[in-house]
Formats: sequence, structure tokens, C-alpha cells
Amino acid sequence: MYSILKHAFNSISPITEDDWLLIEPLLKIKEYPKNDYYLTAGQTEEQIGFIIKGSFKWYYINKKGEEVNFHFFFNNNFVVDYNSFISSVPSSMNIQAMENSTVIHLPKRSKILELYSQSHTLERFGRIIAETVYIEGSLRMQNFLFLNAEERYRNLLKKHPDIFQRVSLANISSYLGIQAPSLSRIRKRISKQ
Repeated sequence: MYSILKHAFNSISPITEDDWLLIEPLLKIKEYPKNDYYLTAGQTEEQIGFIIKGSFKWYYINKKGEEVNFHFFFNNNFVVDYNSFISSVPSSMNIQAMENSTVIHLPKRSKILELYSQSHTLERFGRIIAETVYIEGSLRMQNFLFLNAEERYRNLLKKHPDIFQRVSLANISSYLGIQAPSLSRIRKRISKQ
């Protein structure tokens, strides 16, 4: 079952067999039923997860009591509040399963840092993950600064063409920063083109 994670590691930064043997015994699999929390606001992120199957939404509750979706995590992706993980500060957001999900948990933060000191390959992997998280956050911010709602919608469809089969319209409209009726109008207009 860990072979899918090993493949993910190798696609990001090739890992030696010796390095894999350092980390493999420390991996754990956990099931998350739909609506179960991977992380709740106020908790400090201790582990990075890798989704074997399922999906999660990363969101916060605004001052009006509304859910605002920041990001979605799907199969074959890492799931983590990286800011909380790196900084050891409580998260201000929730990560919740949108489907029954299976996750491989990497070792806790303290052990990961120990492994970094033992393996240049694993440390490089960690750096690449940090860079990827930074780029995704930066692109998300740029999307809101420079693109209109329809352009954000088109970008989302390009990146995740099957998203409407896995994520509710309410969650998608929240993620795009538009009201559900506006999203419906955009979808209708695009389908006619």
C-alpha cells in the first residue's frame, strides 16, 4: 500500500532505497469517514498526510459564521496545514474529509526534522514540498487579485476537470469567492459557448 507514496516521493525528488527504508517503518495508515476532521482550528499540525483515496476541504469560518474554502486536497496529493506544521503554531483553519478517505501519515514533525539531518534526499524532498506549497498559495492569491470570477472558474476546471463530481457547488462557489447563483450563471454561460 505504501508503494503509491514511494512513487509520489520519486516523482517529486528521487529517493534512494536506503532513504525509503528510513521512513517506511514510521508510516501509518488512517481512515477518515466523510465529514471527519483531519485537523481542526486551534490544533497544531504535527504530520503530513498523503491521500491514497478520498478528498478533503481546507476552510475557515468567517466573522459572519460562513464557511470559506481555501483549498481542496484529492487522491495522490499531500494534505497538511503547512504553515502550522512548519511554525508549530495552532492552525486557524479546518481540514475535513469530503468523502470516505484513506491517508498515509508521515512521521511527526520532530521525527521528520531528525530524518532531514540523516538524509540529504529527504531534506531536499521537504524543501521541494515547501516550495510547492508556497507557489500554490501565491497563485491562489494572484488569482483573486488579477482574475475575475469566470477566469477563476475556468482555471479550476482546467486543473480539476472532474471537480463537480466530487465537490458540492456550495464548496466550489466559496472557494471561487462568488455566490452560488453567480456560479450557476457562469456555468450556464460557458456551457452555451
